[in-house]
Amino acid sequence: MDLGIDLHATVAEALLHRKRNHRVDHLNQIEMVIEGVRQKGLLQAADKVLWKGNGDRYKQTFHSKETWECIRFQGQRRTWYKGIWFSQATPKYSFIVWLATLNRLTTGDRMQQWSTSVDTSCPLCSAPLETRNHLFFTCPYSAEIWTNLASKLLTTKFTTVWETILALLTDSSLEKSTLFLLRYTFQASVHSLWKERNSRRHGEPHVSPALFIKRTDRLIRNRLLSIHANEHYAQCLSLWLATR
Repeated sequence: MDLGIDLHATVAEALLHRKRNHRVDHLNQIEMVIEGVRQKGLLQAADKVLWKGNGDRYKQTFHSKETWECIRFQGQRRTWYKGIWFSQATPKYSFIVWLATLNRLTTGDRMQQWSTSVDTSCPLCSAPLETRNHLFFTCPYSAEIWTNLASKLLTTKFTTVWETILALLTDSSLEKSTLFLLRYTFQASVHSLWKERNSRRHGEPHVSPALFIKRTDRLIRNRLLSIHANEHYAQCLSLWLATR
């Protein structure tokens, strides 16, 4: 209104307006910018689409990454992200582990916050309160499975403590094949345990630890066979078989 330019005016229409002197400095600055554009003779130039990237300059090329970085909320980078999102991971496994790491799975202690009448016991061992750390891997059922799958892989570094396992997932001192096997075994175990836990809550038959270990071992072997031709993972299958 103060500039005398319609709210819905095009750039070309704004350039045609009569220059005014204003008492407010920022309006005079806008007039100077408009005058500069007018003097460049851009009034007759063809319109073109420009994208604003991650900065103050406009570009002719569109980059989805730059646009995403501009519009998203950037939180603090987590130290464990490399252990959750890694090459050759199975997406559905990574997703469940990501939720578990953020403590967003609907375990008994979290459901208790929504309703005091809910059953908060652990479906795997009947402990009175099911928590994320209990389920992975303090529970006797899950501890037996994790010990069988990962103890020979980690040897002296083996643990059933959630926070310590997370730290091991990004431990650069581990050999690359061992690190990949640890990450994948961890994710396959967490995903399968969460699936077994939900099945029991819905009244389905229980799976014995021996059968659970056999099925999870088969999941891991199938994945290793599918990437065996990749030179970066060629040693993983033989290393896994050596721990069985």
